Amino acid sequence: MLQIKIKISPKISLTILTMLLFGFIFLAKNSEAVEYKMGDLNNVETWQINQDINDKRSEIQELRRQIDIYQKNISAKQKELGNLSSQISTLNESIAKINLEIEAAELEIETINLKIENTQLKINAKEEEINKQKEILAEVLRSLHRQQQKNSLLEILILNDNFSDFIADLERLEDVQDNLFEGVEELQEIKLALDSDKGALENEKGELDALNNILEGKRGTLDGQKTVKFSLMSNTRGQEAKYQELLNQAKEEQEQINSDIVYLEKVAREKVNRQLELDNIKSDGLMWPVISQRITAYFHDPDYPYRYIFEHPAVDIATPQGTAIRAVESGYVAKARDGGNTGYSYIMLVHADSLSSVYGHVNEISVSEDQFVSKGDIIGYSGGMPGTRGSGPLSTGPHLHLEIRLNGVPVDPLNYLP
Repeated sequence: MLQIKIKISPKISLTILTMLLFGFIFLAKNSEAVEYKMGDLNNVETWQINQDINDKRSEIQELRRQIDIYQKNISAKQKELGNLSSQISTLNESIAKINLEIEAAELEIETINLKIENTQLKINAKEEEINKQKEILAEVLRSLHRQQQKNSLLEILILNDNFSDFIADLERLEDVQDNLFEGVEELQEIKLALDSDKGALENEKGELDALNNILEGKRGTLDGQKTVKFSLMSNTRGQEAKYQELLNQAKEEQEQINSDIVYLEKVAREKVNRQLELDNIKSDGLMWPVISQRITAYFHDPDYPYRYIFEHPAVDIATPQGTAIRAVESGYVAKARDGGNTGYSYIMLVHADSLSSVYGHVNEISVSEDQFVSKGDIIGYSGGMPGTRGSGPLSTGPHLHLEIRLNGVPVDPLNYLP
């Protein structure tokens, strides 16, 4: 005999389930509306962040406009360089421009920090909504499970007054199941959006690191420009004759060094090609010669203060005075020139694959000519502080001048360094 146990009316249970589930769907869609309308005035914190970002972008645009003006002035004055007053005037313009670039970089960093904060708010909101919807979904599932345990289809049929009520209850149950699946899909969509926001957050953090490196480089360049100005004023004492003497010394020294390097490249290359040691070395690429990777002057840098004398054939790597310099690759020492207390000291290594490397402003040389060195060996110690041994007449402060040459011709070192 069929036994019927009735504790809760199926109609009431199904109605409760339907209300619960529609409440779940409503919350999901309402959450979506709040989450994706980031300009919504109801979300005051997010709106304010976006306003701050827009304000900073406007400030950055104005700074860039001013930077362009300074750059045009510098470019115009570089054509007139050749006397002390023009050089000092150009340095002043350059220092002012770099100060603006630093200010712009700082604003860029503030902007990306605001974007990170904004993205983090979105992530937090989505995580909170996911947790809430999981709780609602779990309760709906538990209620549905209890309902299915309490009432079979036969029981629902018997408990209903007529067949049409039975059909209506079945349709409601089917709607509950359909809406349950829809709720799960909504949850999955929010989860995908959350993953996307987390990916954006990682990208923004990477952008922040890059901006911090740029800012650090700009500050190093600014220090270098100030050092150049101070050094010029100290060495010339404002006298044009002294300035012209320095220029002539720098030009002659640079021309002689370049001539020596080209000649030594050919001579040393013959020695290298005869050495089995290098033939057996399989290079995995060059290494950085110092720990620092902060560049203060780039290859053929348009902001190089002495560009009107000669193009900058290297990268300048900011590093403290006395930093150990390591060979970027195994090779032979073609030249180890000690310029003494007032001249320019440098080391030249010749490597396989038609490459050579030159290390300038060396304060202390630790190798001898014709000596074989392995990649990573210490070959000397850096200098560059004006007035110190090996820095030369036109140094811009403590740093390592690194040239990479291919068949004796300077190439951009950043295309070879890791």
